[in-house]
Amino acid sequence: MSQPSNEPGPVIGSWTIADGERRQAPFPDGPGVSIVVGAAEGTAMGVLEVTLPVGGAMPEHDHGDSAVLLAPRAGRFRLVEAEEGGRSIEIEAGAVATIPVGRRVRLENAGDVEARTLVVLTPPDFAERLDGWPAV
Repeated sequence: MSQPSNEPGPVIGSWTIADGERRQAPFPDGPGVSIVVGAAEGTAMGVLEVTLPVGGAMPEHDHGDSAVLLAPRAGRFRLVEAEEGGRSIEIEAGAVATIPVGRRVRLENAGDVEARTLVVLTPPDFAERLDGWPAV
């Protein structure tokens, strides 16, 4: 994994998704998460790869002060809004979805194969919440 420069100013870096620190949700059928770019990297955003097994879901949650962009890489996801009467959308590779700051959502695997998505967080603070998940 390439590391960003220690020079002052904006950070330009390169990371490899497969090299991210792996964590597993501490509940059944929960996601696996690879922390590709965490808050410690000194960037204005964090990047996670989230993997959900068939039938798996991330329970209702918010992302604190982070706005989120989901960019699926494989499979199909259902994003359910806790507000708005449980309105949901489905997204798959080639589409993106955004989640505003403070919005409570649930993320589900809506398909019959493992689903993977990149999650871009700005600021990256939400990535720190995952430090408590067990390392894989």
